Amino acid sequence: MRVIGIDDWSPRPGTVMQWTVHAAEPPRTSDVPPSFNQSAHLADTEDGSTWLAAAFDVIGPVDVTALERALAALISRHESLRTGFVRTRDGMSRVVHGRDALGLLRGTDVAVTTSTRAREVLRSASREACEPFSAPAFTFAAIDRSDTSTVVAAFDHAHVDAYSLAVVIDEIRRVYLGDTVDDPEPGSFVDYCLLESTSAAVRLDDPRVVSWVEFLRARGGAPPQFPLDLGVPPGRTDRCAIRVDTLMSTDEAASFEACCREEGASLYAGVLSAMAHAVRDLGGGSTLPLLFPLHTRTIDAWRSAVGWFVTNAPLDVVVENDMLATIRRTGPDLRRAVDLGAVPIPRVVEAAGGLNRPRKNVFMVSYVDYRRLPGHEEMRAVDAHHISNVTVADDAQFWISRTVEGIALRSRFPDNPTARRTVESFLRVVREHIAACTASLPALAVT
Repeated sequence: MRVIGIDDWSPRPGTVMQWTVHAAEPPRTSDVPPSFNQSAHLADTEDGSTWLAAAFDVIGPVDVTALERALAALISRHESLRTGFVRTRDGMSRVVHGRDALGLLRGTDVAVTTSTRAREVLRSASREACEPFSAPAFTFAAIDRSDTSTVVAAFDHAHVDAYSLAVVIDEIRRVYLGDTVDDPEPGSFVDYCLLESTSAAVRLDDPRVVSWVEFLRARGGAPPQFPLDLGVPPGRTDRCAIRVDTLMSTDEAASFEACCREEGASLYAGVLSAMAHAVRDLGGGSTLPLLFPLHTRTIDAWRSAVGWFVTNAPLDVVVENDMLATIRRTGPDLRRAVDLGAVPIPRVVEAAGGLNRPRKNVFMVSYVDYRRLPGHEEMRAVDAHHISNVTVADDAQFWISRTVEGIALRSRFPDNPTARRTVESFLRVVREHIAACTASLPALAVT
């Protein structure tokens, strides 16, 4: 799975087919509130939709009948795709469509002769269909070609996460090829939202809550910010830039992971340690505070579900005298921080007396091992892509993705000369520390 921004996607031209989703009957209103993530997402829509898309290839020209059958099965199977939010006099309300209430409406085919034109047609269709207050808020498309065609499914972020895109690709592909998705019924993300809103409150004196509050108060009650200069003062946003770099090859990742394991840490902890050393070397201080997302698919039914099953946890990565010592410290620190992710974010905000937000974005570093996600065996063969919209930014955010091809790093940051220079230098030094770490243990056996 390649994780990229829409500006960097270069699909081959062909005939673009498009499907919108329409309701055969009005939805019912639901009292289930949005999740915390959905609430934050819906409160910040002035810059347009933050949508995510899954794209993958199928052999030959598009079999329209098979594809429409696969898309209909996906919608019916996942309640997250049958729920949405609409504006009301009092603010907003959740609506839910019945299992068989949504249908596909095919639009007019568009023949495109360049990659740029194909991308822009699909960008426009996604932007229009994936409005946060649309219900439904997603769309489907395909680029038809005689040899290999490309299927695209785009969703407003309120209804999917990165894991969901792997589920989407796996299920559409299997049904398209004639397989039956007879997996157990997936859990409902609407039920998840209800559970989140009704769970017993964590005590304010719980040590996990205390740790969260201390982390925030150390920064004036605000989430962490990337410590290096990005050329954007508080209150200003720039169009975001997105770059994707290969951080490690397959063999390099295996060597670095072995290096980290020798120090009692994961590869993720190792990359975070390299980032902290890079920040220190570039003048950003000897502690790198960050948030990291982690999934909340804690029961089997949610592991095959589509939805935004993500929370966050805080971590201070402290630079020691050398890289191996930092990895050795970060490993257990990261494991302890994972426990803080069990505290609902609304409870954290309540305990902290509110949240100061000097910036629109929050500095975070995500890690997804796509080798563990549904359908991972086929992702490379079908040229699977996770594509995100390009909006605005005022901080840096990083997504580490591990596949059978190695480790890639997607960086999102303000698109200005200062930020570009800073991120370029930062990534160069991160690579240097990773390389030095593996080189320091030449006799280490990689298994």
